[in-house]
Amino acid sequence: MKKVIIALLMIMATTDMNSQTKFSVEAGPQYSPDFSWRIGGNADIPISSRLSVVPGLYLSNRHRVTKENYSYEEGETRHTYSKESSFHANYITLPLRLGIRIGRLNAVNSKWQILVGPYIAYGTNGSGTMTKIENGIRSQTKYSPFEINGMVTSRWDYGFDSEIQYTYKNKIKLGAFMESGFKKLYQSDNDLGKVLDELFKVNTINISAGIIVGYQF
Repeated sequence: MKKVIIALLMIMATTDMNSQTKFSVEAGPQYSPDFSWRIGGNADIPISSRLSVVPGLYLSNRHRVTKENYSYEEGETRHTYSKESSFHANYITLPLRLGIRIGRLNAVNSKWQILVGPYIAYGTNGSGTMTKIENGIRSQTKYSPFEINGMVTSRWDYGFDSEIQYTYKNKIKLGAFMESGFKKLYQSDNDLGKVLDELFKVNTINISAGIIVGYQF
């Protein structure tokens, strides 16, 4: 991480930042793997006519829901059981991306840009609800997703961030992004979910995608 910071400082020192660097704020909905939101901002630091270093800072809300339903008969009695777990976890996300301007020969003012690079994230807080219905009797429990019995195995996360942006009149930004985590982060709280986690590792990592609307200064 220190090497990344030193490299970034060297790039900033050799760039005409006063006239070239642009800052933007952005927000929008995301799916992760249920609907939530992301808000934050970027600094676009040009290193050539086509390339930029684009560090960012986001507050990202990740939402996840799991469900379990089954029934069985015991003698002449039929038993039913259902459980639904839902949590929201807030993460501070720091991406460091390479920005590639495309679509025009004068690329410094290009309307289109692709951003690719790693991210690191830390879970700050969250809330969760577990709802059980057993033979018609409903019970509800509040919990933190970061607790021992929660559905998040670690507050730390890291992975790959990609985004495509369109800038209108050099001010309004529209785009779409995707985060793909590399760290096993989630665990299911029911038997079927645990089996699916083993079969489909994508269930246990952060996969977030969304759209953004922003303003560039």
